[in-house]
Amino acid sequence: MWVWVRPEWFGFQFVSSLEQWFPCHCSRFLSNTVSRKRRRALLNNPIFANLAGFFLNAYWELVLRTSRISLLVNPEVDRLVKEQRLPVIYALWHCHVFFMPLLRRYERRAISVLLSSHRDARYVGLAARLRGVQLVEGSSTRGGMQAYRQLYRCINQGQSVVITPDGPKGPSRQIKPGVIKLASQTANAVVPVVLDAKPSHRINSWDRTVLPLPFGRHTLIIGAPLYFNRFDECSQQCIKLAVALDRLASSPCQDFSLETL
Repeated sequence: MWVWVRPEWFGFQFVSSLEQWFPCHCSRFLSNTVSRKRRRALLNNPIFANLAGFFLNAYWELVLRTSRISLLVNPEVDRLVKEQRLPVIYALWHCHVFFMPLLRRYERRAISVLLSSHRDARYVGLAARLRGVQLVEGSSTRGGMQAYRQLYRCINQGQSVVITPDGPKGPSRQIKPGVIKLASQTANAVVPVVLDAKPSHRINSWDRTVLPLPFGRHTLIIGAPLYFNRFDECSQQCIKLAVALDRLASSPCQDFSLETL
């Protein structure tokens, strides 16, 4: 008797069984087998970090090769990026960080991504670097000013940057003022980006990271550019960006251009 198994169901079972091996959950898996001191040493080991990064890159390649990947792009962004060749500041929720290398494929030129210097971010950073993405390390609590200056320099050199405004540790979907400050001082547009992954799996982390599954249809939606004035109230501008991100995820994008990768 033959039993048909849907590919996306297989992907879900695969990821569910593998979730305990995912880098940000390795400490939970190892807690019953090794001491806390040895567990920390293992997770901070460069060899382990490299293996985790290569694993993430391999999983990314699996998703790309077995899924239909599409881009929905606002025409104004196409004009800025493709015609005028201007740098922009891409802003996406931290839970959608898995698909940030697609932005480099969209621009077809180098981009820089802001990641924290935390252990888990290093795993993601290595996988992103293997995809040709340049990294800027820093956060609001560690190396923030140096990272800000580096992002500012990248934009002045004509390179777009990617920021997760609710990272690196949350609260989830609450905008921090750094992206607003960077946009107002450089006079460059902030472009909201969301991910529509079907099917997907939610990792048990603070931001409920969306992990796209193989054999799916995944779409990266790039919304209309936003501009911020340095003289306007920062809290109101943060709300404006948050509303734009949430609206982009829920509203139809009929006038957007479709690009299949």
